[in-house]
Amino acid sequence: MYSKEFNYDRIAKVSGLSVATISRVFNKSPLVKEETRRKVISAMAEIGMNPSDYDLQPLPADNLIFFNVMTLKNPFYSPIISASIATAARHGYTVVVNEFDIDEIGVEAFLRILKKTKAAGVIMVNSVDSKILDAISRVIPAVICCDDTSATTPYVTIDNKRASEEAVRYLLSLGRRRIGFVNGPDNFKYSRSRAEGYQEALRKEGIAVDRNLVTSVGPDMDFDTAKAACMHMLTLPDRPDAFFCISDVLAAAAIKAALAYDLRVPEDVAVIGFDDILVAKMMNPTITTVRQPTAQIGTIATEMLMKLIEEDESSPRSVCLDTELIIRESTRIV
Repeated sequence: MYSKEFNYDRIAKVSGLSVATISRVFNKSPLVKEETRRKVISAMAEIGMNPSDYDLQPLPADNLIFFNVMTLKNPFYSPIISASIATAARHGYTVVVNEFDIDEIGVEAFLRILKKTKAAGVIMVNSVDSKILDAISRVIPAVICCDDTSATTPYVTIDNKRASEEAVRYLLSLGRRRIGFVNGPDNFKYSRSRAEGYQEALRKEGIAVDRNLVTSVGPDMDFDTAKAACMHMLTLPDRPDAFFCISDVLAAAAIKAALAYDLRVPEDVAVIGFDDILVAKMMNPTITTVRQPTAQIGTIATEMLMKLIEEDESSPRSVCLDTELIIRESTRIV
């Protein structure tokens, strides 16, 4: 008796379909085309399986898309979600925003939610292990948003390393040499890539990374935690003369930390953020930041998911969008 996984592989070889598509047929997905279902049934018969032994009739369809985030406290996600909702609506789908940390323990519960709601697809803004992503993709069409943690699940992202290196090189061009780095959680690939960009920019200038000037916060991008960490750095005998922060919220915290010690921004401490959310324009001084194309990210991720749902093979496996360094008052000495 073959294992299910082995049968999937054999059916894939005979039918020419992907294992994920075959898995969705076995999971009774209403989104699989009847032609595709017939190919699977034909391939099953060809390798000696009896299709009548399996209930392959699709469940009733429902035009729901899940947009899953680890936390809703990070304001960066808001414009991405808004763009996704608008794009899905044009295709006749409704987006359900869900806050869920998808790990090895929680993935089964997450899959049960998707099955019970009869969701058509899922967009994930999570740090998810590749094995978990494969498990989800076998049940439902899936796209990763803002990260590139999988070789098999389509994703939309930016070049985080290059964007961070460019930001730090700009600070170095201003004569700053003690650059504090406020990063996010290490389990997210984007955090690790931005750390690599920070380190690479310093290395090219012959500057060693000072671990006393590096800190990280959780996925919520907590303002108070970041402010406390920056205030601690500013009490060091050789304090930082600049901060590079991987969120505009964290950059705002760095500015407040500097002002708490009567330091001038940018004269004494220059600050760069990331994302270009509303707070970057509202702060005094306004924040120099790496602008992410948030509306494009949400739109493209949703369009990619639509093509997966429709089994459109023209859908790209991945998209890497450009960023832009926006110069404002937190680095610009007038």
